[in-house]
Amino acid sequence: MTAPAAIGVDIGGTKVLAVALDHDHRVVGEHRVPTPPDPDALTAAIAGAVEALGRPVASLGIGIAGLVSVTGRVRVSPHLADPERLDLRGRLGDHFGIEVRVDNDANTAAWGEARLGAGRGARDLIVVTLGTGIGAGIVCNGALVRGAHGFAGEPGHHVVNFDGERYVTGTPGPWEMYASGTALSRGAGGVLDAAALATPAGEALLAAYADRVAIGLANLIDLLDPEVAVIGGGVSALGEPLRAAIDARLDAWVFGAAVRPRVRLVLAALGEQAGAIGAALLAAEGA
Repeated sequence: MTAPAAIGVDIGGTKVLAVALDHDHRVVGEHRVPTPPDPDALTAAIAGAVEALGRPVASLGIGIAGLVSVTGRVRVSPHLADPERLDLRGRLGDHFGIEVRVDNDANTAAWGEARLGAGRGARDLIVVTLGTGIGAGIVCNGALVRGAHGFAGEPGHHVVNFDGERYVTGTPGPWEMYASGTALSRGAGGVLDAAALATPAGEALLAAYADRVAIGLANLIDLLDPEVAVIGGGVSALGEPLRAAIDARLDAWVFGAAVRPRVRLVLAALGEQAGAIGAALLAAEGA
């Protein structure tokens, strides 16, 4: 097996997805394993997935949900009961004898879409991932925005309803409580597909959901003034009906919509590989 130029890993709630890129940034291999809840087992599972794609490993990047510090330590993650025990950068770095890059999974997805996907060519963009929760990656002037501590890009926890119920985090009315894939699935009675949303009741549900997505997206547009906004995550599989419904509601919420250049709203192009591809690119390029 030819050694890959870079390997990226995306750690999800149910699976660890690893992809290998060649020197032309083409995906030349993929391997997936279930996500173990134990930090030691997770580290071993990642190492196994990476090794399945070829050795030696020239560069390795990892994306994981939660707060990831600028030093690559996971401080909070919905996938881990004890994140303080997880030192992916140190343990995998020692295992493979290389520097390992660890970042938030929405950041890695955003970098993948910015470099090779739906945001290619744009220097200012946001990628919003609609799934179990809501994540976001921000690219400004061609660079990822991570903040002073690495924790930037968590709009799912922005409060949009001060009088809302308390969320699992303890905060009242955050955006992801109303606009995540979980919220849409709950409203749809657990049936979330294009056929169900094509009925009159489904169309009404999609319109209401799109409005809730548009509210939070407009807040990001007002704050960051991007050229492109990319919708990713599991909900983006609903395709053009979802994108069009959100796009139709944006002007109602964006400040000065009538006089400012319109943000181009697009669907993510790299699918479930976006985070792993972006992680590989971040590691290879040192971005």
